[in-house]
Amino acid sequence: MSVATLTERSGRPVRGADTLTRVLADPAAPAVLGLTLLAALLRFYGIGHQGYWFDEGNTVLLIHLSPGKMFGLLPQTESTPPLYYCVAWVWARIFGFGEAGLRSLSALIGVLVVPVSYLLAAKLVSRRAGLIAAALTACNPYLIWYSQEARSYELLVLMSGLVLLAFAYVRETPTPRLVAAWVIASALGLATHYYALLVVVPTAALLLAAHWRKRPVQIGMVVLAICGLALLPLAISQNQTGHASWISPIPLGPRLGQIIPQFLVGYGAPGLTALERITETLALVALVLLASRSDVAERRGALLAGGIALVGLIINLILVGGGIDDLITRNVIALWVPAAVCVAGGLAAARARVAGIAVTVALCGIGVLGAGAVAFNRNYQRPDWRGVADVLGARPATPGGRVILVLHYRTLLPLSLSMPGLKFWRSHHPRPVTTTELDVVSIAAPRVPLCWWGSACNLTPSTMQSSYPLPGFRELWVRHIYQFTVMRLVAARPVTLTQPEISGMLTTTTLRHDELLLQR
Repeated sequence: MSVATLTERSGRPVRGADTLTRVLADPAAPAVLGLTLLAALLRFYGIGHQGYWFDEGNTVLLIHLSPGKMFGLLPQTESTPPLYYCVAWVWARIFGFGEAGLRSLSALIGVLVVPVSYLLAAKLVSRRAGLIAAALTACNPYLIWYSQEARSYELLVLMSGLVLLAFAYVRETPTPRLVAAWVIASALGLATHYYALLVVVPTAALLLAAHWRKRPVQIGMVVLAICGLALLPLAISQNQTGHASWISPIPLGPRLGQIIPQFLVGYGAPGLTALERITETLALVALVLLASRSDVAERRGALLAGGIALVGLIINLILVGGGIDDLITRNVIALWVPAAVCVAGGLAAARARVAGIAVTVALCGIGVLGAGAVAFNRNYQRPDWRGVADVLGARPATPGGRVILVLHYRTLLPLSLSMPGLKFWRSHHPRPVTTTELDVVSIAAPRVPLCWWGSACNLTPSTMQSSYPLPGFRELWVRHIYQFTVMRLVAARPVTLTQPEISGMLTTTTLRHDELLLQR
């Protein structure tokens, strides 16, 4: 019996079944399903292979707490709103707090971005553009990276896509139901990350310009404004902590120059510079095809998406000029979907089929190869502190515990996630410590000027001395693991150490750049 027959006999529309029928009847559905499965493979493969890095460690600590304590610490420890942490709090209690369990949330979200990209590009441009947008989304190394990270960025991508999709329908037919969908998507986007405003504000302005007299739109804008204002006290509180203050001292030019290359090829892969130039050229070809080979309707929809991305970037630059300078690529990740739709519009141009297909295949091929190179080579992956914990041993072998000197690294995270009982030996409480074991850890991170990503996540290179002359201690062994070198010094009997003694033996660094940790 058909859905139409059921509808006629019941006397009312079967909206859910009718929508499902239309989706399944779409001739592009098998291709979208295949691309979604490809996205799942690329995102879930090796999802627990890389250890947590510092920012992910903060996520893990927060979601271990009770909801009340988690919300209480958010203003002090994070620079983003609470939605992702709320979802992750529930998710981790179902799938686990380990790397694979927690990151699977972002991976699933990343998979869902593929059909959303298809629907958005199909609505704004054409079904062909939708398929190309879905393919670019599935194979993009940058999105794959954040689909394997326990942070809010991939959820921001999904919510931004949903904001744009709802907007595409509202601008044609501003019914109360569609406006409500746009408001909900926008509010959830802002509750995920403050920089969702880079797509929320342009779409709001466009809707007001087209339908400002329509009551549903007026009410929707008021409701959304109230939601945004509700987040303002938290945003102000988090801004006052200065957690993002490390960004603004970095020259703006290099940060802006990173956006397009990283959007295209991600953070790390063999021959990265050459891949960046190739993919930039291919993206430029797509824009040329959009200008010269597309018809009016295709061009209009693609330029609308590209215009939203451009206006979003301008809004960010206005914020920078106003003193709110958090501009790095991951904070503008909300602009990836509209930018991809614009590129897809050019590659799907009616009079550029062969060229469009060739460029699409090239971009997707480079993306898959780049993502594969990262997946199979630890030199391009996040620093894996689990290896250090394995070398040291989760617990000290002696009752007195151990002292750990980490060169050029001043935090417990993420090492403390794998080493119970780890704590600071605070410089402002320099009490002597009696121990028979001192471990020194050095880091061989890439020397890059902007190191908040990839294999240089929150790391500064450091140099291990050939020896550390401490009375009563001798070198037991030196071991290498991933990006780290560990030297173990042991004493035959307990020795009382002071911080000045340790500082005095250092020749390749100074203790003010390093961290002394205790584990008992």
